[in-house]
Amino acid sequence: MALDTYEALKTAIADHLDRDDLTGAIPDFIRLAESRHRRDFRLREMITRETLTVNARQIALPTGCLQPIGLRLMTNPVTVLRPVSYDRMAALYEQTSGKPKHYTISNDIEFDHVPDQTYTAEILFYKQETALSDTNATNNILDKVPDAYLYGALAASAPFLMDDPRIVTFNAFYQDALQQANRVSKTRVPGPMVSKPVGSTP
Repeated sequence: MALDTYEALKTAIADHLDRDDLTGAIPDFIRLAESRHRRDFRLREMITRETLTVNARQIALPTGCLQPIGLRLMTNPVTVLRPVSYDRMAALYEQTSGKPKHYTISNDIEFDHVPDQTYTAEILFYKQETALSDTNATNNILDKVPDAYLYGALAASAPFLMDDPRIVTFNAFYQDALQQANRVSKTRVPGPMVSKPVGSTP
């Protein structure tokens, strides 16, 4: 059976565990695997662009942002903002207003200046995949790395099944799928954001 849908995945998990009494627990194993995916996976298919309004020193991250790749102000010419550590931002912090040049990420996006005007910005980032469900049969990770879903869920089942000794094998297969997928994606991550803005934003 192809691991190409949520229902097929649940069936495969039950088959590998050789149990017919886990119908209620298998969705939880999948949720735990997805929690692991959010920490581990950075596929090129997860890369998303969104427009932001920069009008304060701190602004909210886009919904589902797992990891920023780049941020730029859509000025003319484009202003590519430089990412810095939280400690470095403390040294760069300016009380005066101006055009931001640097940013750091914590629970939000913080700039080195209070913006001297409202800027339109574009952020490139890895976006969290929509969880599998009865109404969302697949996503990029299931499409590209179905074995990570399968073995991630099987590994998550071990504590529920009272220390299933196969957890070592399940985790090894999961790690192999993760490393191969991220290695392929790493070679295809976009370079710096250099495209020209639309219009003549100052």
